[in-house]
Amino acid sequence: MLTLPERLARRVLNVSGLKSRRVATRVGDIHVLDGAGGGGLPPIVVLHGLAAHAVCYGGLLKRFQPHVRRVIAPDMPGHGFSSLLRPGDPPTVLLDALVETLDKVLDQPALILGNSMGGLVAIRYALARPHMVRGLALVSPGGAPLPPAQHAAFLDRFRIDTYGQALDFVDDVFAKVPPLMRHPIAHNLRRRFNHPQLRQLLGEISPSVLLTPAELASLHMPVLFVWGREERILPRAHYRFFAQNLPAHAEFEEFTDFGHIGFMEQPEALTRRVLDFARRLPAQDVSQRGSTCAPGHDTFRASA
Repeated sequence: MLTLPERLARRVLNVSGLKSRRVATRVGDIHVLDGAGGGGLPPIVVLHGLAAHAVCYGGLLKRFQPHVRRVIAPDMPGHGFSSLLRPGDPPTVLLDALVETLDKVLDQPALILGNSMGGLVAIRYALARPHMVRGLALVSPGGAPLPPAQHAAFLDRFRIDTYGQALDFVDDVFAKVPPLMRHPIAHNLRRRFNHPQLRQLLGEISPSVLLTPAELASLHMPVLFVWGREERILPRAHYRFFAQNLPAHAEFEEFTDFGHIGFMEQPEALTRRVLDFARRLPAQDVSQRGSTCAPGHDTFRASA
């Protein structure tokens, strides 16, 4: 599913200090961008969204790199440079592969940032390995449950069969789509979402794999929730689900001119907000390693 510009972009990132490595897991080899940082803030792990991959977040990674100890961005199975999904693989293989990968790659608790589908996986990783998560930054996260009919309609948005549907999707995913890029992006999106790997994954996303209020309420680590006022891919019901069920210590930020992939539209503003959050994380308590929860973080929730 990768284009020549995406392959070239990986080479540029590799040369600039974000090295590619492959991690063997039970569900296949996972590609990871991994680079040493130049600052004292905790390592940051960036998890991509559906049909995206680590290279898409290269600009964000390079902005974080001078301030943190390390930057890590894996490609989930069926995405980017990682192994393809196998026939019959359920969506849970994304989390299985991520946990196994980070168990091998991550040597200290980190700030986990997840965008879209990556937000859902970030939360599930935090529940599975709470002692390895200093904080969670959720940027337009997916995973909120919907009634069955609405859930089916939501998934239908990602089944892009015609060029017109691809153009509509591009218009919705950006706050303000760059006019000269609208048609090239639509062409790439249509090709990507029609790939058998993405079709397989979409076909396996049932309401049973989505988040529950109890899961959100059990997040003891600091949480930053970022949303865009121009979000048009995820329904507002997603925002309300997180606003109502994340613990009271969660911080909420809503940016303007910020769509579903606001990390590309407002990278500087997002970087500043995440770094501010990272600087206020509680000091790591070595006694927490291996425990079932991380330290809490007392902040005020913004109004929904």
